[in-house]
Amino acid sequence: MAVFDREFTGNIPVILANKMKFDVLPQFFYGKFAGFTTPKGQAVTSAVQPNPIESPVVIQHDLQKKQGDTIKIPLMRHLNKMPKIGNQQLSGFEEKSQINHAVVYIDVVRHANRPQEGIMSTQTTKDYQLIKNARPALLAHYAQVNEFLGAAYAMYYGFSYNILFSDRFANSNLSPVSHPNIYVAGQGKVAGTPGTAAYETNVANAIGAVTSGNVFNTAFLSALKTYPQIKRIRPLIMKDGNPLRLIAAHPYQIHSLEQDSAFQTAAASAWAQAYAKDNPMLVGAKYYWAGFMIFETETAVWSADVSNGEPVFGKKNPQAVDEVLDYDGAEKFAAVIFGQNALFKAMGDRIRFIQEVKDYDEILGIAYRSVEGYSRGDFWNYDDGTLGEHLINHGSALAITYAAKPSL
Repeated sequence: MAVFDREFTGNIPVILANKMKFDVLPQFFYGKFAGFTTPKGQAVTSAVQPNPIESPVVIQHDLQKKQGDTIKIPLMRHLNKMPKIGNQQLSGFEEKSQINHAVVYIDVVRHANRPQEGIMSTQTTKDYQLIKNARPALLAHYAQVNEFLGAAYAMYYGFSYNILFSDRFANSNLSPVSHPNIYVAGQGKVAGTPGTAAYETNVANAIGAVTSGNVFNTAFLSALKTYPQIKRIRPLIMKDGNPLRLIAAHPYQIHSLEQDSAFQTAAASAWAQAYAKDNPMLVGAKYYWAGFMIFETETAVWSADVSNGEPVFGKKNPQAVDEVLDYDGAEKFAAVIFGQNALFKAMGDRIRFIQEVKDYDEILGIAYRSVEGYSRGDFWNYDDGTLGEHLINHGSALAITYAAKPSL
């Protein structure tokens, strides 16, 4: 016999408030950058294909119409062999087309709220309107899940939390993979082949080598913009012809930048506001400097640390959704440089709300369910060489600096 527990105490006072108030949620970052595939649903993903999606977060709806739990997004590698000249024979020396793929997985994400623990609990909480407020509360939870465990988690670990820790993909050799483009203040770009244990060790060593002098300042930004991989991140082209790349930085990193005597705060802020008038995607940018539009966010930028010789970004195994905001004591942060096609999201089903009634209408539960998954814009080589040897990511990068909590 199934037993349905109830936690009703019968000791709830009269409520004076007229309307339920929710915790103030932080301003979510990635939502404003999301763009959808074309109405016909074709995967439009790169500069080499017609009509590319001009968005850092591309949402693919293909799996809502087709069978499957993965979507492969192709990217043709450029032809790179030397041409034949003069009387040299060309026949038999044609260059083979090579295609890399970004793979996005989907799985269930769901959560429930129990607004009624028996008819008497409803009677004593009438003013709370718990049943009426269950849906907005669940939507707020879903928004946090998308920001923290979806988009941000995939940026740092390759795939969203619901994919990496799902038992459905336990035999798929999926594991957290550090970003292939990581730049560390004082050291430059982390070397090695992404997707290998040696690369993860190099990332951890680079994080461990960051000192208090390696801060997020004008010198760091000026050096960062010169790296070829940073220049490959597709920028926004403004009306005046200037290319802009976007950086999301943690408030501690922004504080370091503002303390730099070479940083002209007023001018940088004025330029950011002026450019934001040309492109709604730039609304909310704090500063413009060295070709970068700089956003300040604590939800999309996580701390960088080392545990047992491996890199750790934010909370790798959070026990609560908002644990990723717990950066107390952190002294190093990984800012995100991003452009078009930085993240992919696939959807197999839209969010749905489901109601469950137990024990003859005594116990009521309301849940949301979505089938989705996020993936970083890593296009992996599956055709030749070592996996990762021909990895292509022209959508984003991480910039790790020292950034301790400012003193008052």
